[in-house]
Amino acid sequence: MRVLDWRWWLGIRPRFTKDPVPAYDITVVIPAYNEEHSIADTIESVKAQTVPITHIIVVDDCSRDATGDIARAHGAKVIRASVNQGTKALAQNYVLPDVTTELVVTIDADTILAPDAIENTLPFFGDPRTASVCGFVIPQRIKSVWERARFIEYLFSISLCKAGQNNFGAILVSSGCFSVFRTDVLKKLGGFKARTMAEDMDFTWEAQREGYHIYCAQDALCFPLDPSTARIYIAQLDRWYRSFFQNVRIHRWKVNRKLACIIYGELASAIVSQGFFLLFLSLAMRTSSPGYYLTWGMLIDLIVVALPCVIKGARMGMLGKPILSIPFYFVVRPVNQF
Repeated sequence: MRVLDWRWWLGIRPRFTKDPVPAYDITVVIPAYNEEHSIADTIESVKAQTVPITHIIVVDDCSRDATGDIARAHGAKVIRASVNQGTKALAQNYVLPDVTTELVVTIDADTILAPDAIENTLPFFGDPRTASVCGFVIPQRIKSVWERARFIEYLFSISLCKAGQNNFGAILVSSGCFSVFRTDVLKKLGGFKARTMAEDMDFTWEAQREGYHIYCAQDALCFPLDPSTARIYIAQLDRWYRSFFQNVRIHRWKVNRKLACIIYGELASAIVSQGFFLLFLSLAMRTSSPGYYLTWGMLIDLIVVALPCVIKGARMGMLGKPILSIPFYFVVRPVNQF
């Protein structure tokens, strides 16, 4: 039985994660299509893990570049699909029947893992009902307006919102860029489904519906390549939001009560927050000093966003980056809201 801990916002892990961690056999699966520029760094980050990795498998989904050759040269086992699988879900499923290790890790071919990333997820498998554990996402590059805005989004949503979901017992998504799965549970639930654009969210909801637990290891860091331009950023955001509604349409009220609270709470929040903003703006404009109220509103908004981001950045030893990136988040946020 999961017990709520009021200290969750401090990053305190569940008590059971302090138990001794057994040795696990681990397979890492990396689906890749035309990833010759990033696949080597991804594989090397896996090889540098602080726990032994039994197998590294790159699923070459009929790449037209040197992805397979580069992966092979860096020591990974390369399995080339007979035909392009069309989706990341099917590319991962292509090798899943042959995975025999206790745990299987899936990471994107443009994602780098911190050396202790996988090790820091393992204590959560002390819960026998754990199906998956995801990590903390940080953009690999934090240079452009869009990368800096995404950096703040991750800091805020994962360190605060996802940590709260962790404590509540209902994670919204075990992120596809880096997650560790209990292999037999993944196979039992039929692997990854290609019925939505977000197979990671689909699995997360289905696993919790079946009574399994999903966790987020806040100190298991991964570094994907996030969108560096407006066009790529908007396309990714559009895909994420569409896939969320695809999963709502498929799962509806089949999910457990806790997860339903998170899912439909997110929907309600999206609607209410827009209405609240318009109401506040309308009331401020009706006063004799609208600038005064708007200034205070913006200041409170800034504090709410900045405080957890600065605290998390300081804990990670990168205080300067959140401080420099926060202004860009407020530049990009209207795009997210739209």
